[in-house]
Amino acid sequence: MARRIDEIYDALNASKASFEELDAFVVSTSVPGSTQDNASDLAIDVTSGSKVAVWRLWIWIFAVGSWLVEVLFDRHSSHINEVLDAKRVHTLRWYAEESKKYQYGYALSWIDNSYQYATSDSDSMIIKYAAASEKNGKVILKLAKDVGGTKTPLSTLEKSAVTEFWSKYKDAGVPLEIVSQAADQLKIYITIIRDRLVLDSSNNLLRDNSINPISLAISDFGNSLEFDGLLRLSKLVDAIQAAEGVIDVELTGAWHKPAGGSYSLVNMSVEAVAGYFELNYDDSLFTYQDNVEVTVFD
Repeated sequence: MARRIDEIYDALNASKASFEELDAFVVSTSVPGSTQDNASDLAIDVTSGSKVAVWRLWIWIFAVGSWLVEVLFDRHSSHINEVLDAKRVHTLRWYAEESKKYQYGYALSWIDNSYQYATSDSDSMIIKYAAASEKNGKVILKLAKDVGGTKTPLSTLEKSAVTEFWSKYKDAGVPLEIVSQAADQLKIYITIIRDRLVLDSSNNLLRDNSINPISLAISDFGNSLEFDGLLRLSKLVDAIQAAEGVIDVELTGAWHKPAGGSYSLVNMSVEAVAGYFELNYDDSLFTYQDNVEVTVFD
């Protein structure tokens, strides 16, 4: 970022003061030695009608020239960055980011040697979640919408339109597969020891039966997962263990299935085919044991 002219002028005078051979050039002949000048003093002297040493004016002129060069360099750097942003390499992250800019119902236009939208309409940007990976020589692009705070797959028509968009927008010769489907199902067998001084038989707080800490913990855990990230069973257990009223947790089994598929055993972690998960309570088995936990204070 370009410095102000007065900053450059003061820096030049500070440098001048370090050279003994320049001690003869002083602001006032009544003050011998390497008296250091500054922009504020110069501004006062120039407007007061007093004589001003020529060397001070030359330093100011040089400061103005340096400031101009710095401004031009800033503008040049900004322009270079804009060019790099527009022409950056199409990485996997680029595919994910550009998917979120897709505008449903809008045509692409050829502008400045690239496909672009002539109009920007944020309401038509229906894709909230996107992740790209590369497998078996092709880019896998997982997409989902947000409907009322819930991850939801694109409709058949929406997915078809996105596919057509990418057929024009992607790099030539790059095989691309778009995945947008219902959440992968997770089934678990789990035993939870709960504190009956805190939770009722339905796992609601005794002091406020509108709050179910265990259900909230599971929901918050699912929402915290990175789209197309790994689900680690240990992290799920930790989330439930941290819920108010939970004393202990034992996960005895976990299974996963993509939409239209069948369950397979999960050992430690699993990646969602759709990019996101949903706990299937109907298929899961929750076993609760009641206990009373008493906190002892010394």
